[in-house]
Amino acid sequence: MSTSRTTPRHPTSGEPDFPAWLAGLSDDTLVRLCELRADVASPPPASLGVLASRLRLPASTARAMGTLTWPDLLVLATAAALGADSGPVPIGAVSGRLGVDDDDPAFRAAVDTLRDLALFWGDPAHARIVPVTGAAVDAAPVEAPVPGEPVGAHLDTAWSGLSDRALGVLGAVARGRTPVGALGPAASETVRAAAGELADAGLASVTGTAGGEVVVPRAHALDRARHGARPSGSSLLDVPEWSAPGTSAPGTSAPGTSAPGTSAPGTSAGGPGSAGVPTGRRASARSAAERNAAETADASGGVAALDLLHRCDAVLAALSRHPAATLKAGGVGVRELRRVARAAGVDEPEVPLLLEVLAAAGLIAVGDTDVGETGFDSVWAPTETADVWSSRDRARRWAELVLAWWSMPRAPWRVGSEIEGGGTVPALGDPVGPPAAGERDRVLRALCRLDPGAEPGDDLLPEVVRWFSPVWFARAGSRTCTQTVGEARRLGLVVGTTATSAARILVSVPPAAGPPSADELEPVLTAALPEPVSEVIVQADLTILAPGPLVPELAADFALLADVESAGAATTYRVTETSLRRALDSGRTAAGIRDLLARTSITPVPQSLDYLIEDVARRHGRLRAGAALSFLRCDDPSLVAQVLGSPVAESCALRSVAPTVLISQARPLDLVEALREHGYAPVVEDTSGAVVALTRPVARVRATSPGRTPRVPTRTATTGELRAAITAMRSADRVRSARGSSGDGYTGEAAIARLHEAAGSGTAVTVSVVDAQGRSTSRLVIPVSVAGGRIEGVEPDSAEAVTLPLHRVISVADVDPTR
Repeated sequence: MSTSRTTPRHPTSGEPDFPAWLAGLSDDTLVRLCELRADVASPPPASLGVLASRLRLPASTARAMGTLTWPDLLVLATAAALGADSGPVPIGAVSGRLGVDDDDPAFRAAVDTLRDLALFWGDPAHARIVPVTGAAVDAAPVEAPVPGEPVGAHLDTAWSGLSDRALGVLGAVARGRTPVGALGPAASETVRAAAGELADAGLASVTGTAGGEVVVPRAHALDRARHGARPSGSSLLDVPEWSAPGTSAPGTSAPGTSAPGTSAPGTSAGGPGSAGVPTGRRASARSAAERNAAETADASGGVAALDLLHRCDAVLAALSRHPAATLKAGGVGVRELRRVARAAGVDEPEVPLLLEVLAAAGLIAVGDTDVGETGFDSVWAPTETADVWSSRDRARRWAELVLAWWSMPRAPWRVGSEIEGGGTVPALGDPVGPPAAGERDRVLRALCRLDPGAEPGDDLLPEVVRWFSPVWFARAGSRTCTQTVGEARRLGLVVGTTATSAARILVSVPPAAGPPSADELEPVLTAALPEPVSEVIVQADLTILAPGPLVPELAADFALLADVESAGAATTYRVTETSLRRALDSGRTAAGIRDLLARTSITPVPQSLDYLIEDVARRHGRLRAGAALSFLRCDDPSLVAQVLGSPVAESCALRSVAPTVLISQARPLDLVEALREHGYAPVVEDTSGAVVALTRPVARVRATSPGRTPRVPTRTATTGELRAAITAMRSADRVRSARGSSGDGYTGEAAIARLHEAAGSGTAVTVSVVDAQGRSTSRLVIPVSVAGGRIEGVEPDSAEAVTLPLHRVISVADVDPTR
């Protein structure tokens, strides 16, 4: 969408030079090109001419531009504005328009990237682009600098003279997906006046298009509106200050306003940013600060990971008791999400993420199941894999959840969004919108390119992603960035706006190579968490504080004795009558509970907790339930009479068969729970009188493969395969160039005779053969012998020995004698 072109765009007679330039590149350069633009190498091109044609396809060019950062795109747009699609443009002219020197590191890095992608081609001292690239730049969300626009002190002066309404319009356009603001019929006079003010100050242009007038900010004004005033010596190509360690989002100086002691970028060429290149002690101090920042982020991410595991356990437990029903159209509706949130004790907005991650990890699935004698059809319930997963180490469990989130096709944050045509996106439904895995890769890859100590803040988060993926950001928008980071925070991959070591491991693997393994992620959480502790703090308010992860045996004991009130690096347990009854039901005794607390607490056990344990233990087991369907017995006839006169007698159909025995039509567990709701403390006994612990049956479904066949990712060719393909392309080109001008060939017996003649005279011929799959290829060969059903010879250019089966020869042609 550049509006500053100095020469008209039109195809030139020099464009056919592009294939010749491509053929002149080294094999290593071509391999690098095919690795960066993998789409042009699959399937392998038949020749370098075919490769050149693929590189000039609009779709391939759009993919290549989608990988560019903002500096890369700005350099490309500037070259296009100078007419690089109509002829060579000196590199110095491009750097001069951008206000940097030719050897500026950021500028040279951008030029090298564009040449690696073949978006720049030709003489290294000049920039050339093919017309299809120029057309793609026109549609790209970038504006190249124009001569005479305010920079440096002139930009400061123009900026300080703007009204609040003009600054507001400029900021709104800068924050949009593309740097263009429409002035349609509905635009107010205030907005039009503000656009005119920007145009008068030289900070924007107001032009007419087929759709009406638009306001387009100048490059330096757009940069300042997005990132704030730059330090002296910084250019449009340098990463803004939010990338430097120890910086954070602006407080009193927001983007678009001038900060004290700073000035806008001038035309001098400084280092890449204001931080410069650290040396000596300064470098050591910086690296130490970055390590500390990374360790702090990992520790905070570990706390979020533990909280995630706790919430996933709660959701699995809730679905085990009552699975989530599916909608007729598929997925889980809002009402079910609310019920799961209440049952699991988690916030409702978190439920879609938890369900989607559990489903992607294979821990829940849709199917038919039974809970006791109650049947459920087409519900989401835990799988048998969930029981295995729950018994694993916390670091392993977390790593599997992270990998499931990283690769899953659905985006949980889209749940509840409106669908075109009516309705909203359900949880666990069909994927909606662009592939979510690609969005996660774009956003986290941008954050991982910052130093660990950099903290740009939530306000600048969209600008960070835009800087490293401007073309993608123009399609996705800021909401995708903020929502994706929100999910990553809940999984412990991002802390604030700082990527943890786990996130950096995820993006270190190219998307085409697939995600890393759980074995690579597991040590990250293990290192981030403190060592397990074997001591707790028992407090007077009946809570127990574990200052770190408990050793496994203690964690099991306290999970039975108390309920988790808050999870994280430190876990808070609360002791209640219910939790104590649970421990007593499992066979613990009051003395054993007191001994556990006294042995593990670094503070004295409070008297209030002692009283509670004694009171619950005293009442525990005085009533005994059995099967009649069930019975109730007690040595105290007055207590039996009290129960018989309570509401439980009617609801459970109790009747007396002896002064100390009642029978019921309710099952033992139902009877026990009904009695406990009315303040009694019964236990269940077996036929020998021993206490047994009964639990509710849980739902389990067998995980099945999805009905829709998953998309198989395209395989990326290896370096060796690419090198072989390039060798074959060069060979094919040599054969074509060596053919005679007539293009006629010998077939049948004439072909055999011509091979014998060539072998006798030592002349080169082109031999066309067909393989077992029916594909024909041509080889340039100097035959040495034609016997035994095969042709043995030498490839003249490489001196490589060649052996061809004689029965597969379809034609033989003479070579150009002038070659």
